[in-house]
Amino acid sequence: MSTTTTTTESVPPPSLEVRVKPPSLPSSFSPPVAVTVHVSVHNNANTPVTLLNWGSPLDPQAKVLGVFEIRDADSGESVPLDTISFRRMLPPPREDFVEIPAGGAVAAEATLPLVPLAEGHRYTIQAKGWWQAIWKKALEDVPGEDLEKMTGGQRGEFESQVVLIEVNEG
Repeated sequence: MSTTTTTTESVPPPSLEVRVKPPSLPSSFSPPVAVTVHVSVHNNANTPVTLLNWGSPLDPQAKVLGVFEIRDADSGESVPLDTISFRRMLPPPREDFVEIPAGGAVAAEATLPLVPLAEGHRYTIQAKGWWQAIWKKALEDVPGEDLEKMTGGQRGEFESQVVLIEVNEG
């Protein structure tokens, strides 16, 4: 006797592209400083995509989940950022699913608190992480059971381009 289990594939759609814009910093500050990151997820496919925003740049908690990585541009050393981890209740609420239309994009903003940047230094920032669930269809076309159990979709890593941050001496 055999059983069939519906699982989520571990390959993200190549049509999704995460982009980070260079953050702007206050003209004068004393470390640590809040850094506001503008990020967007682009769907380069000709069909809509639905994703669970948990742990992604579109997650309202992305600022403290370790989605963003800042490094010293010269040494490559990682800048320590405050992060937290927490468990979420299943099934995910409907508002945590995001539909990105074919050829469209969804933007978000995350303010990273207490980033220890030093004046006169250059840094890089990048979004990295793991898509929890992605379906290659509109939200209304994903069966409710698949949304509840996060089945029938795909999973996989995401990575944005690396963006330079220059901290001018004030």
